[in-house]
Amino acid sequence: MDFDPERIARSPFTVGAIGALITAVKFTPGASFGERAFNVLAGSAAAGFITPALIEWLNMKSPAYASGAAFVFGLVGMSLAAALLQGIKDTPLGQILTGWLSRKG
Repeated sequence: MDFDPERIARSPFTVGAIGALITAVKFTPGASFGERAFNVLAGSAAAGFITPALIEWLNMKSPAYASGAAFVFGLVGMSLAAALLQGIKDTPLGQILTGWLSRKG
């Protein structure tokens, strides 16, 4: 098995983990070690799975842009996920569905 450090450095999972590690260490005071470790894993996963799709969708050719996008997703991945989940929790889905189903028309 070949060890290629350049391939590892280009991996969106690795670059995303670095961004998530910065977030976990710097911007989550009071979090336990387990919470920080989970944030790093989740940020790495978000970067690893979202970045390739984004790069293909935006037709980015540069590996530097790809690494930058992966870093940003790792850095803010958990914040985006938390905001999305909070938005889903705050949305009165039951009221919206009831209003939509009971409308006359």
